[in-house]
Amino acid sequence: MILLFVTVVFLVSVFLGVPLVWAILMTAVLPILVFDLGHPLQALFLNFIGGVEPNHFIAVPLFIVAGELMSRGGVGLRIIAFARAALGFLPGGLGMVVVGASMLFGGISGSAIADSAAIGSVMIPAMKKHGYTPAFAGGLVAAAGTIGIIIPPSIPMLIYGFVGGVSVADLFIAGIVPGLIFGLFFMAVCYYVGKTSGADPGGERTSPTELGRAFVASLPALLMPVLILGGIFSGFVTPTEAASLAVVYGLFVTVVVYRDFRLADLPRLIIDAFVTSAVVMVVIGATTVLGWLITLEQMPQVLVAAVQAVSTSPWTFLLFVNVTLLVLGLVLDPVPAILLTAPLFLPTAMAYGIDPVHLGVIMTCNVAVGLFTPPVGATLYVASRISGVGVLTIARSMGPLYVVAIASLLLVTYVPSVSVGVVQLLR
Repeated sequence: MILLFVTVVFLVSVFLGVPLVWAILMTAVLPILVFDLGHPLQALFLNFIGGVEPNHFIAVPLFIVAGELMSRGGVGLRIIAFARAALGFLPGGLGMVVVGASMLFGGISGSAIADSAAIGSVMIPAMKKHGYTPAFAGGLVAAAGTIGIIIPPSIPMLIYGFVGGVSVADLFIAGIVPGLIFGLFFMAVCYYVGKTSGADPGGERTSPTELGRAFVASLPALLMPVLILGGIFSGFVTPTEAASLAVVYGLFVTVVVYRDFRLADLPRLIIDAFVTSAVVMVVIGATTVLGWLITLEQMPQVLVAAVQAVSTSPWTFLLFVNVTLLVLGLVLDPVPAILLTAPLFLPTAMAYGIDPVHLGVIMTCNVAVGLFTPPVGATLYVASRISGVGVLTIARSMGPLYVVAIASLLLVTYVPSVSVGVVQLLR
């Protein structure tokens, strides 16, 4: 009964437009008062502070700073040039460049919004000139940009790992193949559109010399995910230390190697990044309060019993996870969606024998789809602003992209080896 009450209060609050942090805190306070649970309200404050105190959360603002550094310099242009040299000759090649560049840039920034903005500002005008409809160009940028939170480094995965006590290194490694699958499926749509619309039938293949030149130009930026993943997985650095390393390396690449970022702009960048981080940390504190109540009232055990009463199959539970997160993705950004559901889903997944790393990848893929789904899809609004096309018009043009995204999600969900297979090979 309390679990149902908590769910209804939260959803009603969000749909009524209550600011997210207040909606979460209200969802934690009301059950204590309504059901007279006897928990001291002072405990809410202590849990809020305790939720943001752990040192490992320092990795969040550091990764945000690193992503901002790489996105504000000329890194995006060099990655687009390399992707165009590698893929531009294919039918639908310009669309494939968007997807390929988003995958590469996602491995650097870890932010879907930064990915969509950096790639979209260059590629949407280019796609319009080649005859693509502005709605499809915007929709492709919005969808492809979300690969940035599946391919490591991924802030939602980082948060899930910290909250659930799951290895961040394993989560990052497990996200590589699912990110590639989403990208290849999106490229298949681009190939079909380019072939059937006549907008982008393909052209001459880039010479090996030009391809090599473009690769060398982008190589310093592309080494960042190798540095981060290699350091974490080898055990040489912790995720927090890897985030610090990413900031230092990002500064080196943009200031010394590419020379397209001025140190005078660094204070403004840090302020912007830390404002974003502050929002994330406040949400973490609020969800810690709700998580405390959820744990204290044994709501995960209630959920396990409820799901097992319907079916004892882990497939059914994973379907429940997908449906729940896709619905939440309509109204929540990735970080709060994961923070709110991980304390409920993790114990239930363990009861079904589901690998927590696998669950983390599934949850991340779900919230990635939510990022380009209206009404709140963040990358949709970025693409809308760049393309000059309304959000709903873009969403209506994205039918094939939604279909392949759901197909990719189901593949990741029901074929565990897609995500955890690489991790098991490397252990």
